[in-house]
Amino acid sequence: MRKLSIFLGMLFDAAAVFLSLYLSAFVKFRLGIFPGVSPVSPQIIVYGSLASIVYWWIIFALTGAYRLHWDRSWADEIRMVFKPVVAGFVILSLFAFLVTPQASIGRWIFFVYFTLINLLVFTARCSSRLLERRLAKKKLLRRNVLVIGLGKSAKELVDYLSVNPSLGYNVIGFINPPHPVTNPSIMEQPLGEVADIETLAEQHSVTDLLVTIATNFHDDILSLLLPAVQRGLRVKLVPDLFDVVAGHVHNTQILGQPLMELVPDRLSFWEKLVKTGSDYVISLMIIILGLPLWIFISVAIVVDSRGSVFYRQKRTGEGGRIYRIFKFRSMVADAEKSTGAVWAGKDDARVTKIGRIIRKTRIDEVPQFLNVLTGDMAVVGPRPERPEIIQELRVIYPFYDKRLTVRPGITGWAQVNLEYDTNVEDVSRKLTHDFQYIENQSLFLDLEILARTVLVVLTGKGAH
Repeated sequence: MRKLSIFLGMLFDAAAVFLSLYLSAFVKFRLGIFPGVSPVSPQIIVYGSLASIVYWWIIFALTGAYRLHWDRSWADEIRMVFKPVVAGFVILSLFAFLVTPQASIGRWIFFVYFTLINLLVFTARCSSRLLERRLAKKKLLRRNVLVIGLGKSAKELVDYLSVNPSLGYNVIGFINPPHPVTNPSIMEQPLGEVADIETLAEQHSVTDLLVTIATNFHDDILSLLLPAVQRGLRVKLVPDLFDVVAGHVHNTQILGQPLMELVPDRLSFWEKLVKTGSDYVISLMIIILGLPLWIFISVAIVVDSRGSVFYRQKRTGEGGRIYRIFKFRSMVADAEKSTGAVWAGKDDARVTKIGRIIRKTRIDEVPQFLNVLTGDMAVVGPRPERPEIIQELRVIYPFYDKRLTVRPGITGWAQVNLEYDTNVEDVSRKLTHDFQYIENQSLFLDLEILARTVLVVLTGKGAH
């Protein structure tokens, strides 16, 4: 039913887009109110209007429009129409200029088309929204949620949702908070503890967690609920926790009931698409264009010391998933055979002569572009760490798992500002930079990091 609802929304958009261009073209070419304009046959107007549907479908899809939007505010709906329409018109104008620089679209018809498409698409979105709410009210469209907490806030939220069934939130049950509630307002038997969330979510197809617990729980929020976020669950918190997790949440609402989302997506759909596409293009270019150099380095590594060319090591990726990275070997063979996983020292004796060169210029990281092509990593993101060391860091830094909510990268904000990790204190400094990156993700920030990485490779600065 969810897919059907989204499909119907796309059909509503298609009708709005068709009518917008058809009416605009009819005004310009058929009414005869613009002097010097030759009439155009109705068939051409119809075919052009039909072709525009595909174009605007792509624009709207890239901006994340085609999701269920029953709990968006009207302001959100306006923004989700106006911004992509402006972007679409900019692209159309640039394309028209590149094809025929002397052509003039016409200011009045441009204004008419822009106004009509905004009004009609917004009307279509409103119709989709009303349809989704009607389906939700009939329990044909539901969003299964778990409520964490048994206090007054939980009772008020659940009461609000129960008297507004059109919001489509189906409360499966309640989760016991770690700290006892002295006077619980919820008399229903809890389904389990916080540790049971993932199991319960899988059993009941839960998509959202609504956190309505007392503020004395705030120290545990990120450390306990981040695993749920990593599994794809949306976590929303009541506003009285804002003073604790400011900077880690994003304001949202359920039709006037304010909540804040824990670790929301900072990148829009189209930005993710551009980032992923760029990752593949950059990786292929570096691997293919630099192949002669990589062959030379491989030979130098083998000549310099006994052992294989590549070094493979387990790392922890997005969502805590374990994978193996590829690196050019920069240390002697079996460097950790007798010690296990340990930090590399600043003047580590295990580093070979060639290893010092490729570590300083970060060339040892190049084979990880293969990990980008397999989808385990991104070009830009927090550096992945070994599972053994992460277990140690989780004890020291309760919020460490927030670092695992995004794909790890070959280079990152911490890597272009700081040196290699040699101890836990270095990790603490890098965590600050990693969190800054996660909270401020953007394509422009990624470009800045890539530019700084080029300087590191050329000068060795930041990689001593």
